[in-house]
Amino acid sequence: MILAERYQVVRPLAQGGFGKTFLACDRYLPGNPHCVIKQFRPVNLADSQLPTAQRLFDLEAKTLYQLGTHPQIPTLLAHFEKDGEFYLVQEYIPGVSLADELTQSFPPSELAASRQDYAYQLLHSLLTALSFVHQRSVIHRDIKPGNLIRREGSSQLAVIDFGAVKAIGAQSSALTIAIGSPGYIAPEQQAGRPCFASDLYASGIIALYALTGKAPQQQPTDPETGCLQISSDGISSEPSFVQFIQQLIKFNPAARFPHASAALNTLQSLNLTSASVAFPPTAFPISLPPFPETVLPSDTFPKTSLLDPKTVSPISAPAKTFVPTQQNILSPTESRNRQALLSKVDRFWIKGVLEHSLHGQVLLTLGLEENQRALSLPWNISYSQAAQPPQQLDAGVQVYDIFAQQGEGRSLLILGEPGAGKTTTLLTLARDLLENAQPGQRIPAIFNLSSWTGGSIAEWLISELNSKYQIPKAIGEAWVNGQQLLLLLDGLDEVRGDRQNDCAIALNTFHQNYGPELVVCCRIKDYEALDQQLGFQRALMVRSLTDEQIWQYLAQADSGLTGLRSLLERSTSTAVTVEGTSESGQTLFDLARSPLILNIMALTYQGLSASEIPALTQGESYTQQLFSAYISRMFQRRDIASPYSQQQTLRWLHELATTLTQTSQTVFLIERMQVPWWLTAAWQRYSYVVLLFLAYLVIATSIGWQVVSHRSLPLAIVIGAVMCARIFGIYRIVPAETLRWSWKKARHSFFLGLTLGPLIGWALKVGFVYIFSPGYCVQVPGCLLEISLIGLSFGLVIGINYAIIRGLSGTRITTVTKPNQGIRQSGKNAILFALVATIAPTLTSLIFANSTSTQFWSIAGLSFGLALGGGEACLKHGILRFVLFCQGRTPWHYPHFLDYAAQRILLQKVGGGYIFIHRLLLEHFAAMKPLK
Repeated sequence: MILAERYQVVRPLAQGGFGKTFLACDRYLPGNPHCVIKQFRPVNLADSQLPTAQRLFDLEAKTLYQLGTHPQIPTLLAHFEKDGEFYLVQEYIPGVSLADELTQSFPPSELAASRQDYAYQLLHSLLTALSFVHQRSVIHRDIKPGNLIRREGSSQLAVIDFGAVKAIGAQSSALTIAIGSPGYIAPEQQAGRPCFASDLYASGIIALYALTGKAPQQQPTDPETGCLQISSDGISSEPSFVQFIQQLIKFNPAARFPHASAALNTLQSLNLTSASVAFPPTAFPISLPPFPETVLPSDTFPKTSLLDPKTVSPISAPAKTFVPTQQNILSPTESRNRQALLSKVDRFWIKGVLEHSLHGQVLLTLGLEENQRALSLPWNISYSQAAQPPQQLDAGVQVYDIFAQQGEGRSLLILGEPGAGKTTTLLTLARDLLENAQPGQRIPAIFNLSSWTGGSIAEWLISELNSKYQIPKAIGEAWVNGQQLLLLLDGLDEVRGDRQNDCAIALNTFHQNYGPELVVCCRIKDYEALDQQLGFQRALMVRSLTDEQIWQYLAQADSGLTGLRSLLERSTSTAVTVEGTSESGQTLFDLARSPLILNIMALTYQGLSASEIPALTQGESYTQQLFSAYISRMFQRRDIASPYSQQQTLRWLHELATTLTQTSQTVFLIERMQVPWWLTAAWQRYSYVVLLFLAYLVIATSIGWQVVSHRSLPLAIVIGAVMCARIFGIYRIVPAETLRWSWKKARHSFFLGLTLGPLIGWALKVGFVYIFSPGYCVQVPGCLLEISLIGLSFGLVIGINYAIIRGLSGTRITTVTKPNQGIRQSGKNAILFALVATIAPTLTSLIFANSTSTQFWSIAGLSFGLALGGGEACLKHGILRFVLFCQGRTPWHYPHFLDYAAQRILLQKVGGGYIFIHRLLLEHFAAMKPLK
């Protein structure tokens, strides 16, 4: 291939998500010298990302041109477009990549006599090049060994691949996309706020690699902060050099050097130069002029937005205190709201689920492995990571350590087989995050993606905060838009099948637009079937249990698992399922590698000998038989009273599981039951509508007696308007859960009511008289004045009571959550609202109107209070529950039954809701044949 009729392509050098890099020769120059050609050809790049990728590619050309000629930076030779594709031609630098050099057991002897000399020489050469780059107000943003070339025949390091550069200027404080390579990207750079010190962070990591011979992933980290720990112990180096490297990799960018020139001057002042280290002459003075104030990191990155919670000294022990900043100071209301959500997450998920989960029965550490191939990495991040096979992490590594190590703006994908422990891993991370939560930091909150049915993730989160955690939507919206939540999202695989790919796209869009910190869990097979991968920073795979872990668990004293152990010993080479099942060819021991299955086996077969364990039935998979045996064993527990028969329990749980599966729900909230979810047949909905109509008719009749008796036309219009307005939402049940007096809303509404109320009342009264009694004003002298006064007083009553009712519409975060709390609270609020709406108009009518309208105002207020205060939700919910009870699909005392199922270890309570102990058990109940 010949490009621009000049450059002859010799061979490919590399390929990434944005295109290819070739080695070529220039046919027009003497000797046909080699050059490097970058071809911009995005692969699997979304249309929305294309402008960003193209902009960065053009920026690389402009930056190389701006940097001019320097012995450590490739020279730009050409930049052109052909057939809609963009090409960049630059100098070819022959030599060895530092990535290859660092993998050797020891640096080449001609470069240094010790690792300190080697690291010193490497750092000196790199900082020299970065000083030149920073002086021209440019950040490289992708300093890593693969982008450093040791020029052939020289000890110089050349910095290549400026595709991720960022120019620093007046707008440098604005957020930008997170670009960098895992292990070398600085925390603030991950958060989209790179600065000069970000390049120094990567330089320090490379120097540490050279000094210790350990890659970034192998370096020890602080278990609480995730920061790298360096100690002079075990390192043959001067303490001052170790401290210098420690300063380069500080978590807080303000604690590092402001730019490469300052770091280089400090490095030279250490006087560590060895005779074996030879430095080539530089093309410019090392002492550079001062940087402009506008480009200092203190301007490009707010000092109060990111703090190292432990100012780690390379020699001394880390401090244990949290340093509060201006950003950590919360108002009493903000602190109370934050603590309410933290308490609910802890009570619902940690104490309610994690500490009572089946996985908690197996006290084993789940193994983890890195799986970057599962991610859609940005086009200019190291794509060599994506080509690597999964890397097993050391035993004992906790997901919290890995997550904390990423720093600000972190994101993580957790994958695994069904029952492998993904949710347990997520909940364990949530527990550790709650234990380390500090004022001003993001609030860990757990959500299940199964309830996502479309739309933006932000809107869905606000709705979930309201329905699952009872967070008013105004507060939830402020939290989501203000990036105040650390999102732990379980169940991407539980989203309805035809919407899973759309959900992945929505997550990527939300991640790109909101810059949140989030973790997502998904089954590995469901994730691999997606067309759209997640563009997160890291991906972990939860490994199956090892043979040693299984045997260790089964060998526990007094566990009563000798029968199960004997059965597994005999089944290590015998398949347990018939051909055609999803588990065909697996043995019982293979299935026991799942922590969930092992726990189910233990609870089901505890105390039984191998001969007492039922034999397998042809035509049914082992997990189906295992879950059936587990359910039967749970009903044999004698320590629990049985108010319901086994047949009733199975039928009602089947109905619940079927409804949750069809509506893509995981957490069941009684107060959120909706007619379309439960009454799917037409005749079922007809029965509901008829009963609801009869209830409305009874209410209308009781009020209508007053209408006829007093011939109050306005009341008839009011009743008709209310009934017509509510009938359109006949299938929707919206609990009115919270009422709170708000002086602010009352003041605004009072002013509006006093202004518009009398005008509206006067217009209505005068209009009624002229329409229905046109001759009255002619026959009665002074009637217009009398009617006007009555209308004004009528409107004044309306205005005052409008302010009172609006003052009761304030919101708050409830701290206590019980099953069906929303409907019960709606009933209480309806009574309170009705009393206020009845008494207030009655009293004000006696003052501003006349005594004959007192009964009218009492009836009108009562009807409005019951309808608007939550009575309608109670009525609809009660009729729905009555219909389901008559059909035998649910018990009448539903919360009592669900608590009973939780005692039988079939369900678990999550706050005011319930979940099945595992998704697999939910699917098992849903697949059961309907019971009579």
